[in-house]
Amino acid sequence: MAKLITLAETGAMLMAANKIALVCHVSPDSDTLGSALGLMLKLEQLGKKTVILVDDYIGTEFKFLPCIERCIRPQASENIYADILAVIDSSTFDRIGLAGKVVKAPIILNIDHHISNAKFADYLYLDTEAAATGEIMCDLFEVMKWKYDLETATCFYAAISTDCGFFKYSNTKSKTMMRAAELLSAGVRPNEISDAIDMKSRNTIELLAKVLATLSFEYSGRVAYVTISNDLYDKSIPTDSFVSYPRYIEGVEIAVMFKAVEQEVTRVSLRSSNVDVSEIATKFGGGGHLRAAGCTINAPIEEAKQQLFTILKEIL
Repeated sequence: MAKLITLAETGAMLMAANKIALVCHVSPDSDTLGSALGLMLKLEQLGKKTVILVDDYIGTEFKFLPCIERCIRPQASENIYADILAVIDSSTFDRIGLAGKVVKAPIILNIDHHISNAKFADYLYLDTEAAATGEIMCDLFEVMKWKYDLETATCFYAAISTDCGFFKYSNTKSKTMMRAAELLSAGVRPNEISDAIDMKSRNTIELLAKVLATLSFEYSGRVAYVTISNDLYDKSIPTDSFVSYPRYIEGVEIAVMFKAVEQEVTRVSLRSSNVDVSEIATKFGGGGHLRAAGCTINAPIEEAKQQLFTILKEIL
């Protein structure tokens, strides 16, 4: 069980270390990447040695993030030694993939905002009221009296704005807007960030057309889902936004996207406007937020569907 610590203690722990391994979760989004990169930039300005690890493909839509090329995909044969393994924006240890095995560190620190956090780390700073881990990073900067530069501000703005749907999701609070305003004051250009995130390749749109053709309904239309089968899956094409299409259909309470990333590994994305989908995801070792969550089911896609539908039947 993790020891809960304050932001001041979190900052002091980072400052006491010489080398810090920052780790993002698999299926990386702007929050985990932006939060880790922004923190990395500041720590290096303060004289710390850092390495940043992501055990997954990073989509081209994130290429605007400063120093994104610094992200390393760990290899099973290597050992990376650090004073602290800092897990950024992940609610479970297995969600950091191979990075959890190759990094050798005496301390595991977790900075997160997910309500489903499993408290796996040695030390945990958790704020479930924060719209994004990027918002927590802004809080940390304030406590430590660290200043933003344009690069760190860009990273944190991308983290915050995307995790609250560009300020339209229910997790958007007044504090969220205030933090965003501070980052804008540091010179962030929000239009460039939103354009980069929203820009779709031709391959993405062509795949979306095929995925939307799989749209199906269960439980009298209360559940809508789309399927990315093994023959459609392409790891180089970003698909996280695809679940939004069934989400915004009238009468749908739970939207699901099934993605066959391997023959017997299915990733599941869940969205809802009134159901706690994090509770569903945790039944499969996943997690997330009340209205947006995900998990991995180690089964072929059709079997994964049946497993999930069994749980949904109990809930609905």
